[in-house]
Amino acid sequence: MSYKKFLVFVIAAATLLLAACGGNQANTDGAVDVRVTLGEFTIKSSVTEFEPGVQYHFIVTNEGVVPHEFMIMPVALDGMEMAGMSMEEKDALAFMMIEADELPPGATVEADYTFTSAPEGDIEFVCALPGHFEAGMHSSIAFK
Repeated sequence: MSYKKFLVFVIAAATLLLAACGGNQANTDGAVDVRVTLGEFTIKSSVTEFEPGVQYHFIVTNEGVVPHEFMIMPVALDGMEMAGMSMEEKDALAFMMIEADELPPGATVEADYTFTSAPEGDIEFVCALPGHFEAGMHSSIAFK
């Protein structure tokens, strides 16, 4: 086998191995797909560890029976702090947000976001609609 054929074989095998391992899958634009499912009162994500400078393509689906919103924001000190904030204050803290009117039951919304640097402090996915956060609708994420 010639060197070129061997090199092509090794590259093809490595590509198949990486695809079979799953991992974070990049879409055709090079962004990493992040599938997020919202329900009563849960947030589940295919990716929970992020890296600054990487473009993420969020595919957010509301599988619940009521509208939800999706926010990426700093972790509140406690649920009472979140409950005491106005929606405008919560919106101002968000790194990224998909509003509730875009996420009625059954809806899927796609949005891209790139963290320019690792945020200070802890970050989480949140639905901050009244009562939703307090019912447990938030999920911590991490940075590499």
